[in-house]
Amino acid sequence: MKILKSVKRAIQQSKVFRYRTYKKISGVGHRQATDRIVFTTMISLLTIGAVAIFYTGEDKKLSNTELKEQTVIDSSIQEEVHEEFGDDPVIEEAPSPSLADLENKVILKEAVLKTFVLKSGETFSSFLKKSEITPELHAQITETLSSLININTLEQGTLLLTFMDNNNGFLGLAIPSQGEEVVAVIKEEEGSLIPFTHIGQVEIKQERIRGKIDRTFQGSASKAGVPQSVITQITNALSGEFDFRSNMRRGDVFDIIYTKKVTPNGIELDIDKELVFVGLQNGKKTVYRYLYKNEKGISAYYNPRGERGEQTIAPKPVKAIPRLSSKYGWRRHPVLMYRSFHSGADLACPKGTPVYAGADGVITQIGRKGAYGKYIRIKHAGGFETAYGHMSGFKKGLKRGSRVKRGEVIAYVGATGRATGPHLHYEVWKNGKTQNPLQKHVIKGEQLTGFEMDQFKAMAESIHPDYQEHRFGKNPPIPPKKPFNLNTKKEKK
Repeated sequence: MKILKSVKRAIQQSKVFRYRTYKKISGVGHRQATDRIVFTTMISLLTIGAVAIFYTGEDKKLSNTELKEQTVIDSSIQEEVHEEFGDDPVIEEAPSPSLADLENKVILKEAVLKTFVLKSGETFSSFLKKSEITPELHAQITETLSSLININTLEQGTLLLTFMDNNNGFLGLAIPSQGEEVVAVIKEEEGSLIPFTHIGQVEIKQERIRGKIDRTFQGSASKAGVPQSVITQITNALSGEFDFRSNMRRGDVFDIIYTKKVTPNGIELDIDKELVFVGLQNGKKTVYRYLYKNEKGISAYYNPRGERGEQTIAPKPVKAIPRLSSKYGWRRHPVLMYRSFHSGADLACPKGTPVYAGADGVITQIGRKGAYGKYIRIKHAGGFETAYGHMSGFKKGLKRGSRVKRGEVIAYVGATGRATGPHLHYEVWKNGKTQNPLQKHVIKGEQLTGFEMDQFKAMAESIHPDYQEHRFGKNPPIPPKKPFNLNTKKEKK
């Protein structure tokens, strides 16, 4: 493997050297023709050299005495030439900028690092168009990068790093590959672009932050350095079983571990931060939750005993303080003007207000549905379902079969279908029967068992050093000793 990596590295470096050479002689556009000429010339020289060596006999070898005399003559000639032309120093080329130089500029705040991820259906060209890189450089960047990789094969999820100076001028672009190498395009001082390869990769590291509550959890965690995206994940993960507004008190303690992506030179990227552990000490009550992906591929937060916490279905799943315009039950229909049963609750909000999933689940219906207008239905555990109607639009990328988390935005308030104004029609179903969505509905969590429980324990121990204490308390049980076997072999008669 090491030999293959070395060969691959040598090939990449030869491509970089070739491109830079053609760049200096202004022959980038004639690379293939020049390659043919150089290849033909090298073959010819090798052929002539082989013939010359074949016909050169031992009679042309110099003796040791002749070699010494020749060496003296050569050295005297070199001295004369040296004296004749003076003592001018050799002018060395200034080293080209590297990826490490750009990252150091970011650390010194002389440059800005911006992160992009190719989404479904996006290409490198579409990325360049929406980036802040000037259109004049698009073709040059594409041509330079194409000397190293095939940009048409970049897949969804590919990470793109752009370096811009403080005046929003382009400095470089890097693409971390799946292996241990980063390919890049870097702008030299004179303005030309050069290809560059760098050994290293974007690594996933864990960050642990502990602190105390001063006034609010969100404010205290943010002050301690917890990213906002991680705080949102915490509130979404525990909102169904923990009230952050009324439960938290001054002096309560939090312990948070999340993963982050770091460049080869240690710069933290502001993407894909994932909460893997949260611990909250609220008075005498302590909550520990570990992120675990079960055998079905569903990620959820479990307590140290492998139990998924109970989740309460959100009674008002909108990112606003709504007005209850119509309750659950019998009513006079505001449009049809006759008495009918209202199977949900109407929450009046301004048009465009984000609507989020009331609990973790899978989307079973999405699209228009008669009088409901734009409609989403989600299936949850425990026989529960929730439905959302009259929306103005859906979150991009959602479709039937998409998994959503509690608190994840799925749509926006509107007045589509049969509606007198912008509001969310919200329904909760249990085993096929409608329920009052404003009442408390609890989804019981699952219990990991067998092999999955063993996997969970191993994962939790790798995340937090105090997992055993979280599971058993400060005094873990001592495993019972096996009884001593007093049985002996019977003597043979």
